Amino acid sequence: MDTRPCHHQKEPIVKPTLLSGAGALALVALAGSLLAAGPASAIEVYNPVCPPARAVRGIPIAATPALDLYDKSATVSISAGVLPTGVTLTGDVARRVPYQFEGTPTATGTTTFTVKATFEDLPAKTIDCTMIVSATPAVSRIKGVDRYDQAVQISKATFTDAETVYVASGEKFADALSAGSVAGVHGAPLLLTTAGSLPAGAQAEIVRLKPKKIVVVGGAASVADGVLATLKAAVPGADVQRIGGADRYEVSRNLIANADVGVPASNWVYLASGANFPDALAASPAAVAKNGPVLLVNGAETKPTAAETALLDAIGASNIQIVGGTASVSQALQTALETPFVVTRASGADRFEAAVAVNQEFLATSTIYLASGLVFPDALSAAPVAGEAGNPIYLVQQNCVPASVLQEIVRLEPTKIVVLGGPNTLGTAVEALKPC
Repeated sequence: MDTRPCHHQKEPIVKPTLLSGAGALALVALAGSLLAAGPASAIEVYNPVCPPARAVRGIPIAATPALDLYDKSATVSISAGVLPTGVTLTGDVARRVPYQFEGTPTATGTTTFTVKATFEDLPAKTIDCTMIVSATPAVSRIKGVDRYDQAVQISKATFTDAETVYVASGEKFADALSAGSVAGVHGAPLLLTTAGSLPAGAQAEIVRLKPKKIVVVGGAASVADGVLATLKAAVPGADVQRIGGADRYEVSRNLIANADVGVPASNWVYLASGANFPDALAASPAAVAKNGPVLLVNGAETKPTAAETALLDAIGASNIQIVGGTASVSQALQTALETPFVVTRASGADRFEAAVAVNQEFLATSTIYLASGLVFPDALSAAPVAGEAGNPIYLVQQNCVPASVLQEIVRLEPTKIVVLGGPNTLGTAVEALKPC
């Protein structure tokens, strides 16, 4: 559309204001100083930049531009000191390849150096930098002969005894996901069973733990009454109870609401889809860190059900953290919750990035757990263990570790990394922290 004024309209005439005397001299002086200084943006924006201040030996650093704004005529160099071994400054002014820091540190220690930027028509600039390269965390693996033994091995590695033990199906993930955060709040292990019978290894581990309470999570279709009978016979003095429901969502609500073995009071509730496992698995340690549960919901809902609203009110929730993108938990559901609650969402481009997002709650940790983002069994029982100790779980590919997870290792500086599952679940490349 032509926005020029019509010919029959007269433009207003603005008469210039003339300065004389001191005012004119001041204006001339100001103009002269601006011309001498050159473009303000060229002075204030083009600055050399340090690479990341912290790194871990064997983990690639995040590629970092060496200038805060690309200048095709600038040359960047190290004018004093040296970069850590394995870290390089790359770029080529002649070929117009931007300068950046990249590489993988190969030695620990503290290194100081100066980054210098040389320009065609501006004075050179420098910045003094320090990089601290820490040792690679010790990597270990917890593995069992199957998913049931995996849960036993996690329990053995963590607990000498336990007042309460939670038991859930190892054939379906939903009830174990509901139990993970709740068990973590209670500082209790989570063991897995088949629907029809309790595995011998799980039974032996429960006997070893000498619990006073055994909580079976899930209805009879998930864990048969015969399993409860076996538990009562194995630990005669224990109170064995079932927390069931018509579906996975009611089981989740009923477990949280239980005054004895649930989380009947919490300011924080984490919401995750009950249709898939990754978001709820990664959310469990973060929820436990806030002494809160993970509530499984039908992510396609456009508003919370009456039962969900009643539960949130009953436990006194004021903050809700949704885990996963809008394909997992709808935007409509988030919007409906925002009126009575403070709602935030931790999400990412995929399940791996969503786990990174939810784990931003952790500022420091001694241990990081790496779990498969593709299959669920080997990691289910780790959720309460990680959460109770204040350690996060990250999701990885079968044979590599996403770059964002590697940068979380740098950020959190753990001394230990625990790989969950055997080599068929997570290959040796994960132990080696091979980047994806």
